Amino acid sequence: MKALEKELRGHDCLIFLDLEGTQFSHEMIEIGAYKVLLAPDQSVKKIFPGFQSYVKAKAKVGRVVTDLTGITDAKIKSDGVPFRVVQQNFRKYVGKDWGKCLYVTFGSHDLRIIMQSAENNMDSSREEARYVTHNAFDLSEFISRFIKDEHDNSLSLTNYLKVFGVPFEGQAHDALVDAYNLIDLYKAFLAHPEIVEAEYKKVLAKMTHFPVPVMRVLQKLNAGEAVTPQEYEEQVKEFLK
Repeated sequence: MKALEKELRGHDCLIFLDLEGTQFSHEMIEIGAYKVLLAPDQSVKKIFPGFQSYVKAKAKVGRVVTDLTGITDAKIKSDGVPFRVVQQNFRKYVGKDWGKCLYVTFGSHDLRIIMQSAENNMDSSREEARYVTHNAFDLSEFISRFIKDEHDNSLSLTNYLKVFGVPFEGQAHDALVDAYNLIDLYKAFLAHPEIVEAEYKKVLAKMTHFPVPVMRVLQKLNAGEAVTPQEYEEQVKEFLK
């Protein structure tokens, strides 16, 4: 797909990344990631074993986050490691492909968590944090260009997977689980162009910024009706009366 190829910008290494953060300070408390190598046709060629770590935060986790993730302040205290150490371990995980990878997220909030954590930990590398955020690819934003709900909104990761008939594997809001399901969404998007096409037609039919004659033609085409050049001219004339 040309649009996807443009977003990938020649990268053949992707890091599918998911983060969990504190409720109020948005500091990282968990990271899950998978390194993926792509074939020339953008399909997934190899998935490396995942990377997961709990991360110490200066602020409390927060009740809402605990309810969603199951991560407690006690868990972070016992199993978490400093953000600086997580950065070092993550860079080792990416290995020789550091500097060559694109970091794939679902939404932009993960990028906020990275930068907030770097700001709150003066012994960490802000340069590395900025590098990841500047080389990120928001898969949610990309897919939402082609697939939206009936109210013209983007979908959750689980609901995007449902569009493609792919079940969500594991417990949601577990960073490593979410990262793997993000890979499944990427794979499904590539594997089912017919679904993307059908959903994109729905998006086009709901667009309101087209001129009225074009909208009417699109509505007919989406309904499976043929439209002749003469009918298009009639629509234009009717609109200009």
